Order: sequence, then C-alpha cells, then structure tokens
Amino acid sequence: MNAARLPPPDPRFTPRRAARRPRTSRTMGRDGGGGGDAGANVDFSGIKVVESNGVKVYQVTGGGREVPRWMTESNKRKLRKDEAYRRRVELVQDLEFSVASSRCKMSADGQFLVVTGLHPPQVKVYDLSQLSMKFERHLDAEVVDFAILGEDYSKLAFLCADRSINFHAKFGKYYSTRTPRQGRDMAYVRHTGDLVVVGGAHEMYRLNLERGRFLTPMEARGGSLNVIGSCPTTGLLAVGSEDGTVECFDPRTRAAIGELNVTRANGGVTAVRFDPNGMSVAAGDGEGLIRVYDLRSSRPVLTKDHYNGFPIKDLKYHTGVDEKRRVISADTRVVKIWDPSADGKARSVSRRSPYDRVRVVNAVP
Repeated sequence: MNAARLPPPDPRFTPRRAARRPRTSRTMGRDGGGGGDAGANVDFSGIKVVESNGVKVYQVTGGGREVPRWMTESNKRKLRKDEAYRRRVELVQDLEFSVASSRCKMSADGQFLVVTGLHPPQVKVYDLSQLSMKFERHLDAEVVDFAILGEDYSKLAFLCADRSINFHAKFGKYYSTRTPRQGRDMAYVRHTGDLVVVGGAHEMYRLNLERGRFLTPMEARGGSLNVIGSCPTTGLLAVGSEDGTVECFDPRTRAAIGELNVTRANGGVTAVRFDPNGMSVAAGDGEGLIRVYDLRSSRPVLTKDHYNGFPIKDLKYHTGVDEKRRVISADTRVVKIWDPSADGKARSVSRRSPYDRVRVVNAVP
C-alpha cells in the first residue's frame, strides 16, 4: 500500500520564526550605566554587562585580576597606579542579613570585618583575605553598639538592648554584665582600658577591663546623654546631650575640661567625632547641621547643612590617597563627603532605604 502524499504547505499560512536578537556585550562607564558595544576600548570599572532581550546581566565576579600572595610589597605599591587594578570589584560572600544590619566595624589589623544585624539578633565575622564569612553567632538581644577590644576579632564587647554588655572571645561568649540604665552609645578608651557607656541619664558608666569591675561614674552637666566619642590621640572623651551641649572629659582626672553649647534643636546632639589629630571635634544635631569646633575656641570653625531636616546619624574623618582629610556625615537619607577646612561643595550619596551608620574601609592591595 502506497503512503499518501501530503500537499506542500501554503507559504501564506506558514508561521515565521522570530528573528533572534544578537547578544551584545557592554562595559559600565563611570556613571554605572552601559558604555559602548562589545569590543570597546574604554573599560573604566572592569564590570562587564551582557544584554539579551532587554535584560542586562552584570558580571561582578571573575573579571578582576587577583594579586598573588607571594608578590612583594614593592610590587603591590606599583599596582596602585594601575587604573584597572584600582577599579577592580571584589565581593565578600554571604555579606547580608535577613532584615537589616545595624553596625559594621573593621579590626585594627584590617583583616576582619565584624557586622551585627537582625532578625534574629546576630553577629557575623568576615575574613577579608578570603572574601568569605568566618563564623556567625546569635545573641539574646539586639545590638545597640559594639567595640573591638583587640587587634583582631578575638575580643569583642556588645552593648545590647536588654542593658547587658556581652564579652566574646574566639570560642564564643565569655562573660556578661549589666549597666544601671539602658545604654545608647559606647566607647573604648585604650589609654586607660575603660569601656564607657552613656544612656538615658547624665552619668557615664565606666567598666575597667583591667580590674574587671565598674568604677565611679563620671557625671555630665547636661541632661540625658545621646552619644560619646573618644579621641585616639589624646584619649579625651566627648559626650553629646539632649540639651544640645558637648562636654569633654579627661578619663585620668574624671573631670570635665570644657563645654560647648552646640545647638537648641530637638533631640540635641546626635553625633560627635574627634579629628584624629586631636585638635578639633565635629558635632551633628537633630536638624541636620554639623558644626566643626577647634578645641581652643567656643565658636564653630565651619557649619555644614544637609538641607533636609533629618538628624545626623554618624560622622567620620577620613584621609584619602591625596593626603587630604575629609568629613563623612550621614543622616537617614543621604551621605555627604566634604572638606572641613573650606566651605565648599559636598559630594552626596543617597538611597531609598535609610542609613544608620557609615564605615570607611581603606583598601590595601
């Protein structure tokens, strides 16, 4: 039996296959957007972008150059002039929390990054040489602030929301104690070995780590204390109160050595930071103003405004590769970088989610 032959298909009713769009490769420019087409000679950031059907895929790993561990320090310093090496991108794996991260600090040796967040309350330590998480630990309460007591992650102190101070070692939790009142901020004075906590009162609670007990608290003239800052050069302490004053203390004499009437804004002083040279201090208030003072004068040298009315959350001094010192100020909406020696324009960075703290990390080849 012969098989029936089908008539040829009518070309008018034959569906045409959609032409496949060619895949193009782009390179990010300075503004983070797409640069030129594939084969572009200009490569500013080293991040390649592959676009397919209107979807951009950014290649953030595997494209940068890695530095061999056996490379000498002199050769590493030569790479600082290499534009492609300076703009490389390296990601730390598992650097995230399910809800939010509250505090972030780097160890003195620059090898470990300690981050606290929630939920649940926990702390994560990252080894930057391996770009991965070393360990994580869960805590009983949310972390208000913490301090790195040693050169690495082996000695940590956590100020928690349940009025407790928890000390951790390499193996885990070591000791726990409680403060008379809930703490809002904490500072570690390396010159005397004191861990100083301020909170909803005018007392400054001092826990001496050498003796292992609380010492007589220092008392400020203002009301409830919001923040505290320690000068790494002179060892002086500066506390900001809800009354809008900043008082400086010498931990050796336990006496106030000066007072500044900073602001009358609601919330008082919300951030305070010493210049590393020990000669000036910056204070932010609840209305978005930052005032820089010379410790030898009661008048501000410079006043900077964020122009949004939000309280200043954090202040940092940073010295760039050009040897110029700048101030990094942050509120809940924007982070600004400006020169404290001149009233010039400030560079700003903003995002939708609110800021809480700023941490400056110096990149070392």
